[in-house]
Amino acid sequence: MTRIEFTPKFALFLSIFLVINALYFWLTINPADVSVSLDESGPIETVQLVYLAGGAVLFLFAAATLSGAERMFCIAMAMLCMVFFLRELEVDAVGPMTDYLESRSIRIHEAIVIAVVAIGYLVFRWSQVGDVVRFVFSRSAWPFFVAGILLLVGAIFDIFHGPVPNQIKEEIFECSSYLALVLIAAAICYRQPGAAIRNKATDILMVVVTVSVFAGACWLTGFVNR
Repeated sequence: MTRIEFTPKFALFLSIFLVINALYFWLTINPADVSVSLDESGPIETVQLVYLAGGAVLFLFAAATLSGAERMFCIAMAMLCMVFFLRELEVDAVGPMTDYLESRSIRIHEAIVIAVVAIGYLVFRWSQVGDVVRFVFSRSAWPFFVAGILLLVGAIFDIFHGPVPNQIKEEIFECSSYLALVLIAAAICYRQPGAAIRNKATDILMVVVTVSVFAGACWLTGFVNR
């Protein structure tokens, strides 16, 4: 899987935006009003949904530009982002669609779709599975380990959910994990032959777009919660 690789420049880029994301929410979440800040329709939860939706779209786009084991891996990551998106999505039951989104049926249908896709790949693309497994356990996959560790730390704080600081840390670590996924997906798209010419101007454009997406997500949550 030589077409999925990450440079030291991306490591710096990822680190900077993870720190910015964590600091932003740590400084803006009001512990005295945490029920609003951490509500399922609150700012950080909405930003998480934006990150996951963006990650799913970008991984699918990357899959369209790749082939073989790389495509299989990106499709799997897109499905993982969708699973997380549906897990985080909570809506008020006001009609048939929202009733369905809040029902157990969607979880069953979600599991069926994942099983069908997984079995299909295992049956018809078994020769590619080894390459995917080797990549997953290689050093080249380090950004995915970063995202996984952030999610694991969030889950640990979820176990000790009681105190307000733990609730805040849980959501911040989850949000940081989802941001890592969308940045990883963007990096994969960016490094493909069909991507834009990689020069300083394009690097600056990537930073501007990332900042704009983050700022737009924050603005959207503020607008929704007025």
